[in-house]
Amino acid sequence: MILPECRWMWDGIESADSVVLNPHKWLGAAFDCSLFYVREPNLLVQVMSTSPSYLQSNADGAVTNYRDWGIPLGRRMRALKLWFLLRLEGAAALRERLRRDIANAQWLKQQIETTPGWRVVAPVPLQTVCVRHEPAGLSGEALDRHTLEWVNRINSSGAAYLTPAILEGRWMARISIGALTTEREDVAALWDLIQATVV
Repeated sequence: MILPECRWMWDGIESADSVVLNPHKWLGAAFDCSLFYVREPNLLVQVMSTSPSYLQSNADGAVTNYRDWGIPLGRRMRALKLWFLLRLEGAAALRERLRRDIANAQWLKQQIETTPGWRVVAPVPLQTVCVRHEPAGLSGEALDRHTLEWVNRINSSGAAYLTPAILEGRWMARISIGALTTEREDVAALWDLIQATVV
């Protein structure tokens, strides 16, 4: 959501009671780094807090005690990881990298859509492309076996890793383009590898 052109995806967010984001994924913050926003923190504290004598202190009531915001009774300084990332790279560089990944996903989508026997099976608004190879004469469970076979061959090769997943009852491959160093030539090499693997 740091990209102005993607903010439409947040239409209606003002109605949410809570939002969790994971900057350790596509944004590239060190693992683990999650952001947790709640509209009414007092309700969360009522559900999660515990106050045995050994956890009480003179500061209770004077400070926000994040032990009351989750199950572990404590919170590591995960925000520092995000602060370091923003200080090191800056928001402009992060936006540039995300735009690069989105453009690479769109490029891959176009390659798939113009290649006979291949199909993009879900919209591609961001960096994930869902694809299926659908050779003539294969359907149902035979198509599922085919999909899992070529995905497993790629994953076993060590050259790339695709995530098999079920969409509308059929297996397909999820390609997530978001590693820090992934460039267009890497995506092109993956597309070449995928096509060679199904032959």
